[in-house]
Amino acid sequence: MLGDLIAQIDRPGVAAEVLRTLDPAVSVAIDVRASHLSMTAGAFVAAVVREFVERADDELWFQLLTRMRKAEDPGLVAIQAILEWAVTEKDSV
Repeated sequence: MLGDLIAQIDRPGVAAEVLRTLDPAVSVAIDVRASHLSMTAGAFVAAVVREFVERADDELWFQLLTRMRKAEDPGLVAIQAILEWAVTEKDSV
């Protein structure tokens, strides 16, 4: 589930698969942010997910778990939510 996906998120193929599942606007925003940081999109994805795991507060975890509980693929939904939050929230995680 989420732990497995997080453990594998460093693999370029895994990050690329996740990026393909995102809303196109979110994917573009990730590409732009990654470019500004001189990172590949895959490296940016891995960094964002790790930062969330290390720094998210209880409220964000609760929101994430709520989304996961309702999903057919909870791990993927969690990563999608984390990435969406990272590029849409003013004060992202």
